[in-house]
Amino acid sequence: MIRLHVSPAVFQTTRFSDGPLPLVELVGALMRVRSPIARWRPPEAVRPLFDLFSDRGEVPDFLLSRRTEIGAALEELAMTPATRLRCELMSAFQGRPRAAWLHGLASGERSARAVLLRAVEAGHRALVEPTWAEIAATAHTDLAHRGRILLREGLATAIASLPSTIGHRGLTVDVDNPVDRGVPVEHGLVFAPSCLLPGTLVITGGRGEPVTVVYPAPLAPVRARVGRSDSLAALLGSRRAAVLRAAAVPRGTTELAAQAGISLSSASEHASALRNAGLIMTTRAGRKVLHTATELADALLAACDPPLAAASARPASGGR
Repeated sequence: MIRLHVSPAVFQTTRFSDGPLPLVELVGALMRVRSPIARWRPPEAVRPLFDLFSDRGEVPDFLLSRRTEIGAALEELAMTPATRLRCELMSAFQGRPRAAWLHGLASGERSARAVLLRAVEAGHRALVEPTWAEIAATAHTDLAHRGRILLREGLATAIASLPSTIGHRGLTVDVDNPVDRGVPVEHGLVFAPSCLLPGTLVITGGRGEPVTVVYPAPLAPVRARVGRSDSLAALLGSRRAAVLRAAAVPRGTTELAAQAGISLSSASEHASALRNAGLIMTTRAGRKVLHTATELADALLAACDPPLAAASARPASGGR
């Protein structure tokens, strides 16, 4: 059991992620294909990633980026200090990495870093990118479900709604794990869903970073949203439908525009129309304005995107 000890001030800032984490999804996919029963033959460029798994089936934390965009995750990995790479590799392999290129990575060799970046990019392209639309849709639906609980019933209930492998006792969050240890949480606590990771995961990260708890959100197939099959777009128009789907997770106007692939002024116009129709509620968080889908919008999405609605309607699990 991993016990996360959270201070009162930090506990009040506990939040959920903005979306799925591409590199965490990659690690989950690698765990699946490295299984003895898997028959997938990885491309040459991807094979170095399997060297990063320890005998316990774990990978160093530097591979578990919290970034929600693959480009930003790759950039972060490229800028990770060599001292951190070395420290985490030595810890994972008890000072004896098996693959020669890992010794180079631990020593700060540029060629070894290039091998790592090429492998991560190739692995993401082969294992995650083909189903990213389904992963993102499922994760955002799950996050919208948790966000509504958080807004209406509070943080304790939101944590209790997570899988039973995560529990909450006062200022302590318990996460099932073979290792028994306590972890002080000093710089924030974030919960993030994963569609490909088989279980829960705690990412302690580097100095000054929040602790992230990744929990499973089983992948729900998403019906095609193009052409005649997209009944929501037929009802609202494709751009307004995209804005409403983006608002399943609380977002600012700029984020709505980026998610829907439209201009800022267009996003503002569509958000206003959806708000007037009772499909979006707009609240202020500090200087930021957040748009969130309402219960009426949930019902509309349930009718138009039934697989996603089923994912968001999963019953809550009780915490410990």
